[in-house]
Amino acid sequence: MTRARSASLSQTVRQTIVAHARAESPRECCGLLVGAGRRVDFAIPLSNTDSRPRTGFRVDPAEHIAVRRILRHVAPARAIVGVYHSHPSGAAVPSPSDIAEAHYPDWLHLIVGVKGRAIAVNGYRITRRRVLPVHVRWTDT
Repeated sequence: MTRARSASLSQTVRQTIVAHARAESPRECCGLLVGAGRRVDFAIPLSNTDSRPRTGFRVDPAEHIAVRRILRHVAPARAIVGVYHSHPSGAAVPSPSDIAEAHYPDWLHLIVGVKGRAIAVNGYRITRRRVLPVHVRWTDT
């Protein structure tokens, strides 16, 4: 997502991410966002290999590579345009470790904040420890 200040995601993508966050609670969930340009077409739930029980996430490297390999053969072309993870009992804002560990500056970072039954999903770009909000537009398709 090249320097985008907005992104378009379907309600189906949102539902996938929220369901993953609830299923993994009290651990953080994580996954990759696949699409083109400012549009996210799919959320791909992945394994969280972080050993911290409740306060971190690390996308499984083997699964990340497998997604990249599959995308080489997809038409029309799609790419990994972002990552998502949850804060099972916190706000949908980047934590200090989220900021420090953001290694793909052009990616959309979606964070699912879960507080009881309340859910918030917010988007950000994180570049050189600088956090910029991304307006997320939820579509019906």
